[in-house]
Amino acid sequence: MPSARLPWPLVFQLLVVAAGVWLVVRTWQIWLLVFTGLIVAAAILPAARLGQRYRIPRGVTVLGVYLLAAAVLSLMGRLLWPALNQQWTQFMEQLPRLVDNVRQWMGTLDLWIGQWGGSLPSPNPSDVQSLATSLFSGTLAVTAGAVGAVFGLVAILVIAAYFVIDAEDIGRGLLAFVPPEHRATVTPLGEPVLARIGGYIRGQLLSSLCVGAVLAVGLTVLGVRYALLIGALAAVLNIVPFVGALIAAFLAVLTALNESFGRAVATAALFTVTSLLEGKYLAPHFVGRATGLHPLPVLVALLIGFHLASLIGALVAVPLLAAIWEIVRRIYVTRRHAST
Repeated sequence: MPSARLPWPLVFQLLVVAAGVWLVVRTWQIWLLVFTGLIVAAAILPAARLGQRYRIPRGVTVLGVYLLAAAVLSLMGRLLWPALNQQWTQFMEQLPRLVDNVRQWMGTLDLWIGQWGGSLPSPNPSDVQSLATSLFSGTLAVTAGAVGAVFGLVAILVIAAYFVIDAEDIGRGLLAFVPPEHRATVTPLGEPVLARIGGYIRGQLLSSLCVGAVLAVGLTVLGVRYALLIGALAAVLNIVPFVGALIAAFLAVLTALNESFGRAVATAALFTVTSLLEGKYLAPHFVGRATGLHPLPVLVALLIGFHLASLIGALVAVPLLAAIWEIVRRIYVTRRHAST
């Protein structure tokens, strides 16, 4: 009876795959930075290709985009930072009084609800103050734990520049690792996947700016204090869907409730209308066409990303989901419909 022999080639392949998975898990923070750089590159790539038609080197286009972004941020900082800093300082100084006033409102409401056997939780100023700290400290911990927050940002920009400049060479290099019999299937996936990722980022930025502007103007008209600060927070945090609107709405209603109950109701109505505007018009126009995703899987992806890596994880979760869905759609869904 012949002795059984181990399939050593298969064993070796399994060991290599296991080692690769272990390496990715151990260095997932670095890969998070790499994928973030890919997201930035996907957003810049159309501009680089457009410039290439006019014989503008891609490196020059990338540098121009970075300088333009820095100039816009610098201009906005010079124009808005004094007012934002003043409003933030005033808001944090007034926060304990604002919460005490809300406690009085809720105490009266709690007495009325208590007649029906219910009760309301009492807000704590430290809980409100720790909200932003917990959000951003988790984000900084992810990058600082890998290579440092500042160096992480520089690494993302450098990685994005390399992706844009050498996109075709990188694609051909990665394609060399694909078995020849599968290259005809894998090759057409690169362009639509990058288009999904870049379209989502560009659309979400435009949608967030519109939401922040609408809220800042609307809160100013309603006479709510810290309108510019709340609008700016909504614009920045709304880059991650569902997050910015909730935090900004909480701060705005908290502030308006100290003026009058009617103003708080009007503020809540403003955020509701803005949310409908974003959900029915802005998001479908700017973002929906880019991802083609239902809101439910987007929300699940955000929760998973936020749990793993705070705001950075939530930021990259939706583009990653959009890329995976585009691959699945083209390989399986489209083929299945074509075969039927």
